[in-house]
Parts: sequence; structure tokens; C-alpha cells
Amino acid sequence: MGHQFKATKIKPAVVLLTILALGICWAAPPARAEAPTPPPFGVPNQSPLALALLPFSPAPAWVDQPGSQSFRLTTAYSSVFTRQNTSRASLNLDMEVYYLALRYDYVLKKGLQLGVELPLAGYWGGFLDSFVEDFHRAFGLPNAGREKVPQNLVRYSASHRGQSLINQQSDQMGLGDLRLYGQWVLIEDRRAKRGLSLLAQATLPSGEVAKGLGAGGAGFGLGLAFDQGWGAFSFNANAMGLYLQNAELLAPLEVQNTLAASASLGWACTENLVLMGQLNGATPLYKDSGLAGLDNGLLQLLLGLQYLTGPKSRLMMSFAEDLIASSSPDFTLSLEWRITF
Repeated sequence: MGHQFKATKIKPAVVLLTILALGICWAAPPARAEAPTPPPFGVPNQSPLALALLPFSPAPAWVDQPGSQSFRLTTAYSSVFTRQNTSRASLNLDMEVYYLALRYDYVLKKGLQLGVELPLAGYWGGFLDSFVEDFHRAFGLPNAGREKVPQNLVRYSASHRGQSLINQQSDQMGLGDLRLYGQWVLIEDRRAKRGLSLLAQATLPSGEVAKGLGAGGAGFGLGLAFDQGWGAFSFNANAMGLYLQNAELLAPLEVQNTLAASASLGWACTENLVLMGQLNGATPLYKDSGLAGLDNGLLQLLLGLQYLTGPKSRLMMSFAEDLIASSSPDFTLSLEWRITF
């Protein structure tokens, strides 16, 4: 790919959550094998730039029976802080981001599903700065300059070669870009718990680009989703190429076409409970800006669980930690609810 990802050290919170999850499963009774495999976490990267430009939401490789309808409600809350200055550019992101998206899918015929999603997003000064700084100090972690600025600010600004690209210093909220989805199942073997699907998606510029809530142009994506299950274990992988060069966010900087991917591993430790770990990544959104927050690739680790609340509904909770500095939020808490009719 020609891109080198520089990973940071895994933070103690990730280790503690992993130990807790393993302890829960060790004490739980064995699970019955499920078919099909559980879906991956679908929450997109919550960096304000990625949220506007990178509409990547990992998908399962299977769909339901013809005529089925499903709804997915996704919520997330993130702490974001990046402050960078060079001789030719600057980037200042200091905010807490909240996100709400409602998605509807319909299985038109066997193996063919169409969907639409409308996101709502916003950012504000928040209330977590003191907690995050204390947490970093307690574990000897760097604060990346948080302690040098007043707490609970809103800063969403960038400049390049003396030109202001965006400058927001107050709370903002609004619709994001409308997303359209299509999925065509290529392989579906439920007995072997194996599937492969072709994925397609498009985004329409309904979000306000001046507030950083939309890309400012249409985007398109094409990719694959793969599922494989082994008893109580499941694996899902997604890969998608995204055409993003219609975007106007941070113009005249040019948004790069991007390759996004994910890999998740699940363990059904009871009949109703699945513990999961997932990696979400993407190649850089910008190139040669001189700022790591724009030129770095994106990589996150998600840890969480799925709980089946009914035969056709599930609740999914996850904690996301950045593994590449500056390009993703410090952390994200998310909750998804999925139901099929």
C-alpha cells in the first residue's frame, strides 16, 4: 500500500478490559453454536474528520430471508484531542463528539439487501477533560498537551500555508451525510457458518461542510465481507475501497481515495453473550499536509460484547481505543441495537 502505520503502546484500560472479558467467559457455561455468525461492530470512526469523510461501517456477510426488514440504532460518544503546528500547517481538535444513526435495511430478494442510514452528529466542550487528564497521569501516560489548555473547550480548526480551512469554536449539531447501502450474497453456507458478500455504498452530501459535519460531495465504496464460524468462535473481515475525491472538507487540501478494512473475532461464551475484539483501519485521508492528524493512517481496537435480547434482536456495546496517534479519538464508547422483523 505504501503507507506505514506507526502504532502507539496499548493503554492499560485495554488490558484491564481484556482480562475482565476473559474472566467472564471462563466462569460462564459453554455456548451452543449459532448460525449465522454474529455481526461485527458497525460504529464508524468518531474522529470528526473521519466521521464526515470515511463512511465505513463493517457488515456481516449474510442477510436475512426475502421480505425481512431490520433496524439498527447506533449511538457513540468520544473524546477528541489533537493539537499540531508546523511551519506550514496547523490542526486543533479539542471536543467531545456525540453520534446517533438510524439505519433501515430491506431484503429485496434472496441474497440481495438494500439499506439507508441517516446520521446525526455534534460536538461540544463536554465534561471528560479532567477525568482523561487524571487517568493519563495515574498510569504515567502522556496528555499530548491537554494540560496546557483550558478544559472543556470546543476547537475544530485547521490551516494550511496561511489559509484557514475550517474554524469552529462553538457547539455544533446537525445531520451528517445520507448513506445508501447494497449487499449481494455471493456465498452462503449456514451449516458451515461461512459467507461472502459484495458490498456497495454511496453517500449524499446532506451534512453541512462548513461545520465539519459533512464531506461536501458524494462518495462511493465497493468491497467484500467475509464470515467464518468454528463452534463458539466467529471471524468477520471487511475490505472496502472508497472514492472520496468529491469531498470539499478542508479544501483546497485534496481528500485521498481510501482503503478501509476491519477484522473481528467473537467468542460465544453463553447462549446469549458474545465477547468480541475488532480492529478497524484505513489508509490516510490526506497526503503531504505536514500534519500527522491528517497524513496518518487510522487504526482502532474495539473491545466489547453482544447480548441477544430476543430471537431477532441484539444489543452491542464496545469501547474503542486509538492505536495510531492523532487520527482517531482518544476513546469511544458505543451502543448498537439491532432488530429484525
